[in-house]
Amino acid sequence: MNSTNSQYIENSVDIERRDSTAEATYSISKIHVSSLHFAMILSGFFVILFNKSFFGSAWSVFEIHSVSSFLFSISLIPVLWLITLFFIYLICIPVIAKPLSIALLVGGAFSAYFMDTYGVVIDKEMLRNTLETDSHESLGLFSTKLIAYVFILGLLPSWMVLKVRIIWNNPWSEIVKRLLTLTVVLLASLMIVLSLSSFYSSFFRNHKEVRFLANPLGFTNAAISLANEAKKTTLVVEPISQDARLGMGTLKQSKPVLVVMVVGETARAANFGVDGYERNTTPLLSKKDIIYFNKFSSCGTSTAVSLPCIFSTLSRKEYKDTTARSRHGLMDFIQVAGVDVLWRENNSGCKGVCDRVPHETFKQEASTQWCKEGNCYDEVLLHELDRKVSGKPQIIVLHQNGSHGPAYDQRYPESMRFYTPVCQTNQLQNCTREEVVNAYDNTIRYTDHFLTKVVEWLQEQQKTHNVAMMYVSDHGESLGENRIYLHGMPYAIAPEFQTRVPFVFWASSGFYHDRGLAKECLSALSNNAFSHDNIFHSVLGLVDIQTKYYQPELDIFYSCIDRG
Repeated sequence: MNSTNSQYIENSVDIERRDSTAEATYSISKIHVSSLHFAMILSGFFVILFNKSFFGSAWSVFEIHSVSSFLFSISLIPVLWLITLFFIYLICIPVIAKPLSIALLVGGAFSAYFMDTYGVVIDKEMLRNTLETDSHESLGLFSTKLIAYVFILGLLPSWMVLKVRIIWNNPWSEIVKRLLTLTVVLLASLMIVLSLSSFYSSFFRNHKEVRFLANPLGFTNAAISLANEAKKTTLVVEPISQDARLGMGTLKQSKPVLVVMVVGETARAANFGVDGYERNTTPLLSKKDIIYFNKFSSCGTSTAVSLPCIFSTLSRKEYKDTTARSRHGLMDFIQVAGVDVLWRENNSGCKGVCDRVPHETFKQEASTQWCKEGNCYDEVLLHELDRKVSGKPQIIVLHQNGSHGPAYDQRYPESMRFYTPVCQTNQLQNCTREEVVNAYDNTIRYTDHFLTKVVEWLQEQQKTHNVAMMYVSDHGESLGENRIYLHGMPYAIAPEFQTRVPFVFWASSGFYHDRGLAKECLSALSNNAFSHDNIFHSVLGLVDIQTKYYQPELDIFYSCIDRG
């Protein structure tokens, strides 16, 4: 063989090697699938790998007692696949099919992690709460397990979606094929549901929470709902507080009124010692002359809902985020009436409530005594507060970090670690029940300490002011009951642990006397049912701010004030 032929053979072999290597490397990009097969495979992937919480919840609450009930439990798999296929194939359109698929995979991976890990439900309000969470709060939810979920369920299949080639028919054929397929899918799902209609109707009527767990259908519906809400007209704030006037109930007092309103975070009433909890988590408050209201419910199960709801003119049933944000709230009414206002923030923000009044946010540099690594303990809210007191009637709001989870152990200093051992990770399901409860109860002990400090600070102001304190939490918390952690469940299905909150009132003898407020009368109301609906009207009534929006029937203090 001559040298020319030898060189030719070597070059050919080298080219073949490179081709085979390239083929092995990029073989996945040579996979061709029709749009229908793509939708079918992706839907199956979602049903099998993203719906652990859906099937786990459904099968755990359903009792199999007959062949029909067994068939119902098994039928959930094809029905969910058919419904998911209907949705996926509907949006599987050239150009947008891959971007939307990737968005669903990544979003579904995040949803699956939080539902599987904490037992939460991803609805519109949970998404709103997530979007309004600050970076420090987000880092508290970060974990290697979250990375694994996002990589395995989100990023890896997204890469495969990018590499696969979807074959499209001509437009007319594609439309006809799609309409026929969607019709068959819809009829098939309806046939299964109707054949077991008695089971489906009763199950989803009695266990509404299960349908929220379908992934990616649940979080997609929530995202569309939130996007539609945000897409509405530009927000214009209606100045409804312009008629607010300060009445003689405050003006006639012998000293200026000073009220501190403490807004708690994630404190559930069930774990307060003064509420009857088996542990005395409130030993300091119980020694103060407080009035504790033990049947108080929240407006929502997340800060994004409850905080603006508390300070709005709207009741829980009337409340809509856009409506509340488009009109003046309690802080505006107080300021317009001529009462000095100050909002102090140690949480992720006031959700628009304090936008038009003086407010302060504490960062690490504010007080090294109470802050470290970007996390400030609530006592920072009292830092140099003496300098903020005016000689006029004044209301100061202190917004706590409180018992915000899942990193409960970061919410209190080491000196407040009364109950041990504690859960020291945000992976609550990896801790024992005792460790989770211990860490949470320590946050309540610290809140007890903080509120006592507030009362003692107010007592120091008695020489120059008539003083009072009001404390209420925004919402409660689940600590693993029925495998549910944290908060944010839809209100209709939320456990009482997430909706029953503590409400505490304390006032100096001078305040009681000058306001004509009968303490014994107020104490007698402590077993009555109240809610966040009462806060707006009760604050106005307490300091006698008069406006057409004030409703005396919702004022907790109204029946106990002497107006003679």
